[in-house]
Amino acid sequence: MGIYRTIPQRSKEPPANILNRWKRDGTSAWIPYILFYTVLANLPFWAASRWLAISPNGWFCLDYIAIGLVALYLPRFVGSVLLLLAIAVDLVAGVCETYFLPVSQCFTNLGAMRQFSASRLTAVTAVLILILLAGAAGLFLPAIVPKKHRIRSAAWLLLFAIVSLSIDSAILWLRTGSIPGFLVPGRSFQSAVEASYLPDLHFSRLPAFRLIRRKLYPAPNGLPMRNATALALSAAGNIAAKNRQELPNLVVILVESWGLDTESAVSDALIRPYSDPQLRARYQVLQGEVPFAGPTLGGESRELCGSTMAFDIEIASAKELQACLPDRLAARGYHAVAIHGMWAEMFDRSKWYKTIGFQETWFLGQFKDQGLPTCNGAFWGICDAAIADWMGQRLEKSKPDPEFLYWVTLNSHLPVLVPNPLKSPADCSFTPSLAQQPSLCSWYQLIANVHHSAAVLAMSNLARPTIFVIVGDHAPPFSDPFLRDKFSQSLVPYVILVPRRQQPK
Repeated sequence: MGIYRTIPQRSKEPPANILNRWKRDGTSAWIPYILFYTVLANLPFWAASRWLAISPNGWFCLDYIAIGLVALYLPRFVGSVLLLLAIAVDLVAGVCETYFLPVSQCFTNLGAMRQFSASRLTAVTAVLILILLAGAAGLFLPAIVPKKHRIRSAAWLLLFAIVSLSIDSAILWLRTGSIPGFLVPGRSFQSAVEASYLPDLHFSRLPAFRLIRRKLYPAPNGLPMRNATALALSAAGNIAAKNRQELPNLVVILVESWGLDTESAVSDALIRPYSDPQLRARYQVLQGEVPFAGPTLGGESRELCGSTMAFDIEIASAKELQACLPDRLAARGYHAVAIHGMWAEMFDRSKWYKTIGFQETWFLGQFKDQGLPTCNGAFWGICDAAIADWMGQRLEKSKPDPEFLYWVTLNSHLPVLVPNPLKSPADCSFTPSLAQQPSLCSWYQLIANVHHSAAVLAMSNLARPTIFVIVGDHAPPFSDPFLRDKFSQSLVPYVILVPRRQQPK
């Protein structure tokens, strides 16, 4: 008779019983808690990165993990409020990084949202809803994670943060041969905040750390800066003339987001309108690059004052701006006119344009009264081509005094619409980089539109010889790291048209 051994069967516990057991021992508290602060809390920023074209700077926010650690020992309401503040800091840091803005300007110019396109306002609303939902979700987390699971929860949160930084450090080491500054013993805090790893984080992001760095160590202001306008005046003999009748007009066009593309085929295609034989018979064409620092206002202070003062130009006194171009040209008999297709309050242009010496300003409201059409984009405003036509009509009229027309373009402000609203956009099929990247193609078409308009303006029936300076303000702030890396982060291109002495009839 055989001897049979009974093999014990593993009991299959019903899912309902498992959930009940998790509730009893606290597992249902700490697992959702960790999942929320490591992953789910990032949803508003991920949405903003995609819908509002904000630079991602990394997948997972370590600031949220820090909030999660603190909130283990605080009431859930306090943790929810702290999380909302952390999300706000995350979004502000993302906007500042993407658009080269100091922190203060992100709040000073909140009014600019009123000129957002309808699609962008919808995206902003959706992001705000997600932020509120994240705060509400924080309220519904367990009031207090059971004491026996707090250490386990904290350990998992810390492990996630360590793994995230380790992955980024390993990637940085493989790419550059260095590791983050704060991991090096003996490195000062200043060395840490200046560490080059910050722009290269991909798995994790540290928004509070980035804002501290920008606040404590801002870009230097007030230093001399090479600019295209000074080069143009030098090439034209500093506008030497016996009397005002012989002085040429000066037109400076600061082109929004015209950066130096590392692909020569794209850069060459953009400035092709200035290769026209008839234009070259009328003008000496100069091209090159100048440095840039910061956003559009940095480009304005560079071209108008030859300075890195950037946002300090908004609060500078008339005495401090005496050496800037509008005041200098006014002293020589020029009538200085500032032109922008957006509303006057953005970056306080309505105030400092007058302080710097512009005798006449034209903004959105005045152009609308003149019947000029508007175009959609990141900001709703007057179409660039329409402003170029308006300038041409003005320069065709004979006037006793020469004019200095300074125009800051608008329509190519990122994020660009895809497709853009141009009626006859330039062809993007000549290079794969444009053909395969819709947003890059749209950017190219908007910049090409400005150059075409500038070339047509230069060839119009001008009342007096006119010097043209067409120069970029900063690199296009694409949120996609691949597209952002296609452009120099220190130089922007320029084209200068100096009228030849013998004008063709």
